[in-house]
Amino acid sequence: MLIPDRLTGGAVGGGRRHWGCSRRGDTQTTKLSDLHYVLLAIAAKRANGSILPPSTSIGVTRAGLTRAINTLVKRGLAQEADTADENSIWRADGKRKIAAVITDAGRASVAEADGKKPKEAPLAAPQEDSATVGAKPQTKQALLLAMLKRQEGATLAQLVEATSWLPHTTRAALTGLRKKGHVVTASKVDGASLYRIPVAG
Repeated sequence: MLIPDRLTGGAVGGGRRHWGCSRRGDTQTTKLSDLHYVLLAIAAKRANGSILPPSTSIGVTRAGLTRAINTLVKRGLAQEADTADENSIWRADGKRKIAAVITDAGRASVAEADGKKPKEAPLAAPQEDSATVGAKPQTKQALLLAMLKRQEGATLAQLVEATSWLPHTTRAALTGLRKKGHVVTASKVDGASLYRIPVAG
């Protein structure tokens, strides 16, 4: 089986590109890591539920991605399925092309991590009121500010989804806003962390 390195643009051994599969050295954990969460959250939004291709914002090595997907499959959060989509190929078995797709358990894990019910509608585009800049945010930092200044604020999961940042990157950005003088409040709503920047008036 040929295991190409899509993340570096090369391929090992030539031939068709796919991610390959190694089933050794994986351990089960009780909580989703940031990488597991992002992979599952992206897959949950895809029509075919495929874990691959990964978001370009993840910045993970091929080996790290392989270990992460193996762990998801072992824990029942993802499963293998036949695919005709070259971009979704996880591994190959002869002429059979196999994808790694999210399971119902994987979707439930994402919903639990988000502090939302599994059937909740996806996040709508952030709406800015008259107290915020009228133009559509052009940077992730501006988008972050716009969402925080909404009356309802934004959960960590919503901020992660909108910016494509990892959770720890999003938390660091919130800390950065506080250091710049923004008053970012935090509270718990239905078990989820909710952040807001109070707007006067």
